[in-house]
Amino acid sequence: MAILRLWILISTGVLLTITGDVFLKRSNGIERPLELSFGILLYMLGAIPVVLAFKRTDFGLVFVIWESITVVLAIAVGRILFGEHVTPHRVLAIALALVALCFSQK
Repeated sequence: MAILRLWILISTGVLLTITGDVFLKRSNGIERPLELSFGILLYMLGAIPVVLAFKRTDFGLVFVIWESITVVLAIAVGRILFGEHVTPHRVLAIALALVALCFSQK
């Protein structure tokens, strides 16, 4: 059960920060201040569940889970929302992120 809570906390943090990233990208710098502000707010809120995750387990485990989920979701969001191409390098990045998750578990 503890590992499920950890995954939920980290996934929540990742979702908030990736959503914040989307707003930051769409803000186009300072051209759209409302989207910029909302992106920054989501980015800050994303830190809260990660801080709680850091309290529950090792730094390395939280970091590997965080980064692996971020890589996979960022590539998916880039493809879906921004029409970015899924290159062989990005497929390899996803595969390596999943391998890192497998090796990081206790």
